[in-house]
Amino acid sequence: MSPANIVFTLFFTVLIVINLLGNGVVCVVVLRYRGMRAPINYLLVNLALADMMVALGIASQYVIKKTYHHPYGTSGDYLCRFLTGGNFIWIGGVASGFFLTVIAVERYLAITRPIRDRFRLTTRRLTLVITIGWIFAVIYNLPLFFVVKLVKGRENYCTETWSPYENLGKAFSVACFFVYGAIPIVTMVIMYSRVLYKLWKGGIRATLLSEQARIRSKLKVTKMVIVVSILYAICWFPNLVIYMLSKFTPDLFGHGSYFFADAFVVSVVLVALNSAMNPFIYALHSTKFLKYIKGALCCRTYRAADFMNSYNANFRYNLNHDDGIQKKSKQVILTSHNAL
Repeated sequence: MSPANIVFTLFFTVLIVINLLGNGVVCVVVLRYRGMRAPINYLLVNLALADMMVALGIASQYVIKKTYHHPYGTSGDYLCRFLTGGNFIWIGGVASGFFLTVIAVERYLAITRPIRDRFRLTTRRLTLVITIGWIFAVIYNLPLFFVVKLVKGRENYCTETWSPYENLGKAFSVACFFVYGAIPIVTMVIMYSRVLYKLWKGGIRATLLSEQARIRSKLKVTKMVIVVSILYAICWFPNLVIYMLSKFTPDLFGHGSYFFADAFVVSVVLVALNSAMNPFIYALHSTKFLKYIKGALCCRTYRAADFMNSYNANFRYNLNHDDGIQKKSKQVILTSHNAL
């Protein structure tokens, strides 16, 4: 391997390990601890699973593939389609964009319509949304399992062979730009912009102290997923642009060209980086999530009362700084809420 390939392989290996460990901990924390079993957290679990699928796809295409000689013929084509061709990277990417879009809509409704039951993400709705997300991710990428084949050369590699239907390949690349990038990103921008506008205009009010506490918690989670969404846009956009350009200008961005060899691999590094960063964002933006991570790593079991005691202590402290309306409010019994 060339020095550049060695460096890229090292980068991919480190990011893949971080990805699988970090997102694995996210799944364990949400599924193990009752205090984390909220709809938004189950969406984050599926986002973590999508990120892990991206990591495994990158591992197959850019790490494991370097350790053996790729077979020829029909077996080589099937190996490309189901392992070394990167198809599962794209499935994970569609799922990530879908669940981030759903999270954006859920956050908008949770902040702007916090007490309307008809907008609440129930267990039945959550199950339906998750099922639709994964089915859509698989169906959308089905064409890749027919066009990805092995190309013989000095270095055997897997690539898309749309011939004699090159226009379908161009149409698919444009659709990818919108499905992976434009549609999720525009939806997230609209939803979060409306949330921020409503907050800036003072449109979200609550008189009960318990309701104010819930809104503060929801705002904290919203800030966290906004960061996740911004990083998704930054890390996936270059890859989508280069992929689309490779279909329309193959001489400049096609496989084997100078730009493809460097720019495309760098864009895949960004995708790998994005899928590995989310657990760290959760930990940095949520003390509750960080505490549960430490508990999972130390095999500790938490009770809901552990967090309610510390939460009530902090809330009593903040109560001294509330306005006159809050001071006249009657004592309320705080109920637990399962946001991150």
